[in-house]
Amino acid sequence: MEKVKLGGMKQSLELCQFDLRGQDSPERIVPRVSKLLASQKINIAFLTYNKLNNESHQLTILLNQCDFTRSSELLNTKGTLPRGWAMQSRKHVGILTVYPHRNPLKILGCVMVLWAAQSIPIYGIATSLSAISFITDYQAIDKGIEVIQNSFQLPDDHAPIKPELIYYQSDEVKRGKGN
Repeated sequence: MEKVKLGGMKQSLELCQFDLRGQDSPERIVPRVSKLLASQKINIAFLTYNKLNNESHQLTILLNQCDFTRSSELLNTKGTLPRGWAMQSRKHVGILTVYPHRNPLKILGCVMVLWAAQSIPIYGIATSLSAISFITDYQAIDKGIEVIQNSFQLPDDHAPIKPELIYYQSDEVKRGKGN
């Protein structure tokens, strides 16, 4: 059987996940949480929003793992989240993003089935026109990559792209040309 083609894949750094759920509208919570994290120079690596069936909302935020303790303390501080919002957190997650060449729905389903067969958890999925991102345990990413490499056709010159840089916010302002 011919393997389905992928345009490539990349993985994230080690992250932590915060799922915020509540009834209040996302127009109130997203700016509140974003401003709070930015004020403490905590970068949001990944953000998704979902309206749940029971009229509640879920905001999923992924941050660098090194910010887990500080972020947990901030988000657990009384009055940070609107009344009725709950938070769940998960340490040591990562994102594996695949770039479908064609057939993104087929690839989405295949990865879900293949990973389930290997007991690789999926904590979230985000899609766009050109990418499918899977949130999983950071320690399982290499196994997830191996499953995908064995099951799909990647370009000959492709190697999973592993991040090499971490960007941090700073109080220091550097001026250059054009500023």
